[in-house]
Amino acid sequence: MDQTRRDLFEADDRMIDENPFRFTLLVVAVNQSAISFYCMKKAKATATIFRHREEGIPLSVLLGSFYFGYCVGIVAYLIEPKWMAWSAIGLTAWVRWAGAALLMVGAALICWGLIDLGKNFAFAVTPKEKNRLVTTGLYHWVRHPLYTAFLVEAVGISLLMANWFVATMAGLLWALLVYRTRQEEEKLIERFGDEYGDYMKRVGRFFPRLVR
Repeated sequence: MDQTRRDLFEADDRMIDENPFRFTLLVVAVNQSAISFYCMKKAKATATIFRHREEGIPLSVLLGSFYFGYCVGIVAYLIEPKWMAWSAIGLTAWVRWAGAALLMVGAALICWGLIDLGKNFAFAVTPKEKNRLVTTGLYHWVRHPLYTAFLVEAVGISLLMANWFVATMAGLLWALLVYRTRQEEEKLIERFGDEYGDYMKRVGRFFPRLVR
């Protein structure tokens, strides 16, 4: 079965050049990483990675494991596409370029969301002591736009790479983030009280509400 997949991948590789897809993914990843690291450094967010992990060790381990698998799949593809041949799926070039478009949209939304948060960004469930409630920019429309943006970007990457393993890792990671969001909002209600309660009534969790 594995040999059959490799043969199919090699046959597709002769018809579809992987290099334009790899180049697109690399350029977007480098630019997004640069902006993200700048925003995280400005917010001193790295200090919150292992602090106040209210979600518990099991959830933290699962989140880290799925994110690691997701990143490893992407890096392996960038280095050598044939390393991910075992989980490749057959998609036409136009579907993969549609994925590239989603990737760019998702990356832009992630950077936009981080800029909107500014110094309020943190990895921990509990907001930092001096955090304020951000309800402008993307947060005017969605309460957790970074998670929505990640979903858009992950779908784009999965289509661009034409890879079910990366899609699976992203799907599992997204599901855990959705579960974790309930804990985040409990802490936000504790911190901001009725202000956040009113915000929840006005704005959708992951997608804009058609009727407010």
